[in-house]
Amino acid sequence: MNRYTSTYYTYWFAVPALGLFTLFFIIPNVASLALGFTDWSIFFFDDMHFIGLDNFKRLFSEPNFWRAVKNTFYFSFVTVLGKNMLGFLLALLVQRQTRFNHINRAIIFMPITISPLVLAIIFLSIYNPTHGLINSTLEWLHLGHLQQDWLFDVRFSLTSISVMEIWQQTGFSMAIFIAGLQAIPRDYYEAAEIDGVNKLQQIRYITLPLIVQSINVTLMLSIIAGIKVFAQVYGTTNGGPADQTQVLSTFLYKSFGNGYLGYSSAVGLFTTLLIAFLTFGIVAYLRKKEIEL
Repeated sequence: MNRYTSTYYTYWFAVPALGLFTLFFIIPNVASLALGFTDWSIFFFDDMHFIGLDNFKRLFSEPNFWRAVKNTFYFSFVTVLGKNMLGFLLALLVQRQTRFNHINRAIIFMPITISPLVLAIIFLSIYNPTHGLINSTLEWLHLGHLQQDWLFDVRFSLTSISVMEIWQQTGFSMAIFIAGLQAIPRDYYEAAEIDGVNKLQQIRYITLPLIVQSINVTLMLSIIAGIKVFAQVYGTTNGGPADQTQVLSTFLYKSFGNGYLGYSSAVGLFTTLLIAFLTFGIVAYLRKKEIEL
């Protein structure tokens, strides 16, 4: 087989993957972009009209939409902060190659293998106001006055869902940080110790600047996951109580379920643009801070 034939076959091997990517990602997104400017609905399925920006005018004038945006930003902020800070601290603790640390890494990483809906069912039990683990533990500790309805009290519901996301995804952030930490030459730390630099100063002036690439990756993935959150909310509160935990994805889902296909496409387009704006902005900023090893 000559070089030309080898290259030819290599391209053909990519066709199935590109075909699936086009079918399930590119086509739906392009269709959603177009449908967001129409009045298409399940009630007039074969009678679709171009209506310009009317869907977006309706969207921006709806109080529930802005509540969903606020909740999405709150969830994203809490989870991005929680996952990355805890992930970094855990990575510092278990970065060394020992048998004990390998076991710890596996235990911390394990929650990410659980389906989000299954995780929601588990935490529904943990947060149960009468028989849940948290309230039962508080009662056992004679702290019954601290018991709450963690999912259906508007003061705690969204924070409780955020904690659930942090618990599941912290291990993934930790794994990325460990990869970044292990790429830093030990010579830097040895030289710093000789100069009398303490551990906190080493983290600030050596570790953090040299793992900006890892921070970039974890922030980008965390922001995308935060804005796209759906299963965690749907499986616990379904946007309740009284739409107080509504997020963009559940708002879109309910609009689609009500038959407003063009309107829900407009919500999806807004979400996509929001993700692109935030992630590209943060990535562009952090890339300027990256240091080549």
